Amino acid sequence: MSEATPQVPRPRIQGISDLIFGLALSLGAIQFVGSAPRDYGTLVADLSAFAFSFFILISIWNRYTTTMSVIPVETGWVVRLNMALLFLVAIEPFLFNLLVIPQEGLSSALASHVSQFYAADVGGMNLILAYFTHVLTMEEKRLIPGELVHRFRNTRDFLLLVSAVFFVSALPVFWDVMVGGYPVRVVIWVVTLPLIAFSRAITSRL
Repeated sequence: MSEATPQVPRPRIQGISDLIFGLALSLGAIQFVGSAPRDYGTLVADLSAFAFSFFILISIWNRYTTTMSVIPVETGWVVRLNMALLFLVAIEPFLFNLLVIPQEGLSSALASHVSQFYAADVGGMNLILAYFTHVLTMEEKRLIPGELVHRFRNTRDFLLLVSAVFFVSALPVFWDVMVGGYPVRVVIWVVTLPLIAFSRAITSRL
């Protein structure tokens, strides 16, 4: 891909992006340190929860860096979408830890609202990435070699599907219905992980 587009200096937004992604990943681990596990089951649950958040953020970061390394010029609209994406990344650890770490005064109703915000947060990140990926598929822009356009279109479609799943999971009914002691909303998120992994695998050889 580097041969298909001219090399241009990366603006400061790239450095800020790496910093925010790094901080988001670090904050997720730090907040778990402040909540020591009481037993083996709690330890496994905490590690599983952190792994979930880590996988979400690292998948977003991987797709983000791949996409933004190809777009040669960051116009005003790209910068604004970047800011929106980075905001969503920055609040992900806050929302996630409100859900998984016991909080005094966090009622079931409030937990439902927090989970809705989290679903919208992850859905929004994937939606913005889908748009960035769509820009790469525009053949008239010639940002990527023609033989890669189909692969990036598949990635865009998977990102849109993941975004739609998270947005739909925010519906109130998916919190009220339980499966195995967990709200269906959470089950949907976990089941979606293989779809996210497959989306990454599509362009892992680029």
